Amino acid sequence: MEKNIFKNIDPELLQRFKEYHQANPEIYRQFVIYAHRMKGVRKKYSAWTVINVIRWNFDLRTTEPFKINNDFIALYARLLIHHDPSFEGFFELRKMKECRRLVSEEEKCRRGAYSYEL
Repeated sequence: MEKNIFKNIDPELLQRFKEYHQANPEIYRQFVIYAHRMKGVRKKYSAWTVINVIRWNFDLRTTEPFKINNDFIALYARLLIHHDPSFEGFFELRKMKECRRLVSEEEKCRRGAYSYEL
């Protein structure tokens, strides 16, 4: 496994994820709980489905809208693997979009104008 699983991720996306994660620590706690439950019965599973279970449960408990950026799902999976390497291979991790240099990396990232490589 690559030592830094957050390497080459768009720095603006990573910053937004960090801010969301700090403001909503319960999401990661629930992600860990559900992932561990599913790991007990499956060899591989979808981080997307785990987040959607959290969404569903949240919607059952409150009328407040639950919002989470879908781009954060892959980051939650990577964070769990970082904290618990036994989850390596449990989630399919795809290459994430990088912030590519068009004018200068700093300038484009600051302005939010990106050219993404698929």
